[in-house]
Amino acid sequence: MKKTLLASFLSLLIFVSLGVVMVYATTTPTGSGQTPSGSGQTPTGSGQTAPSSGVDITLDNPFSGGDSLLELLNTIINEIIFPIGGVLAILAFIYAGFKYVTAQGDTTKIEEAHQTLLYVVIGTAILLGARLISEVISGTIDQLK
Repeated sequence: MKKTLLASFLSLLIFVSLGVVMVYATTTPTGSGQTPSGSGQTPTGSGQTAPSSGVDITLDNPFSGGDSLLELLNTIINEIIFPIGGVLAILAFIYAGFKYVTAQGDTTKIEEAHQTLLYVVIGTAILLGARLISEVISGTIDQLK
């Protein structure tokens, strides 16, 4: 049964990552040999367009935080760590419920499911407590400015 669960998890992971790759691989066509107005590209005559020499490339900051370290850490915590932790907490609750269902009255398996549920609740409380502490400290620092 563990092999089936592992195989289905891996196939779901592969399916999701292939979907992400396909989304990033799509391009928007500009037409058949015609240059869009104001694009700064010149036609080559073979149905394709060549970029002009004056290309302006800008790289935006991937973090929407500001220029300070505190804002960067706040952005990383709020936009990366907590969403991932929330998804993992939900999956852990589902796994604990799965362990209860598959126990089928066996007392040792039920005790193991109880332990799993206890650990999931403690981990979720730590995650939410860390967010609360982060918000309190951030508010305190903002008041001191």
